[in-house]
Parts: sequence; structure tokens; C-alpha cells
Amino acid sequence: MPERQDYIQRLLEELRHVLAEVARYRQAGSQDAALLTLLQAQERLFVRPLQDFLTRPVDEQVHLLAVGEPAANARDKCLAYATLLTEAGHTYQAKGEPALAQGAYQVALHVALLVALQFPPADGAELATRIAALRELLSAGGLNATVAALLHQYEKRA
Repeated sequence: MPERQDYIQRLLEELRHVLAEVARYRQAGSQDAALLTLLQAQERLFVRPLQDFLTRPVDEQVHLLAVGEPAANARDKCLAYATLLTEAGHTYQAKGEPALAQGAYQVALHVALLVALQFPPADGAELATRIAALRELLSAGGLNATVAALLHQYEKRA
């Protein structure tokens, strides 16, 4: 089990480096390079090519990340994915593609809500803050039916 924790720690460290690289690309106006970096990071997170997970429904994507993992590791991997999606949304926004940004934010919120419902942390304050921030990034009334239902479930539990 210690090697699993080491893997998660390395994954989180790699995520920090990826986010710094994406921020540098965005500041330099290299939105396409930032998006490519985010896609490559997603492939590393899922340990498979994009076409093997991006075409799946979000709940299946979360399952792929969580399968065989203890709840804490599953939560960390899924939240790393939500972070990458959120950064993709910021990058699409900077690129002048608000519809794609909204889509990325919506999927990030979907993932965060699934995490909150399936792998709730002992102290959910940080996750609640993340969910609230994602809701603020989404246009009013912009939630699809699945995400709206998950949000309703989440709010009933809170």
C-alpha cells in the first residue's frame, strides 16, 4: 500500500508542475500549447490514450480513475481530473471560446459532484468550496439535467 501512496504523491506533484506549465503558456498567449499539455496530462492520469476515455460518459471516466483504488486515492485522482478540466475551461476562455469553456467547467463540476457523493472526504469544506467555485464559473441556468440532479443530491446531503 505504501507504493500506492507514493504513486498518488508523485501524481499530485506532477499535477502541480503541469498547472505551472499551463499557466506559463496561457500568460504567453500560447493557448493551444496549454491545451495540448492538459490533454497529455489527462492521458497520463488515465494511463490510456484520449480516445479510450474522452468518448465515455463522465461516470464511466470517474470509474476508470477509481477502479482498484482506496477511496482517498480515487478522490485524489478524480479531483486532479476536475482540476485539469477546470484549467482547460480557463484556457478555452482565454482563447475566446466560451462555449468550450462552459463545457469543460460543466464536466469538472460533474466530476467534483460524483466525488462528493461517491468518495466524500471526512471534512468536505475544501470540496464544497471547489463545487461553489465551479458553479460560479458556469453561466446561469447552464447546468445539464444530469449535473443539476447530482447537484440537488449533493445539496440534500450537505
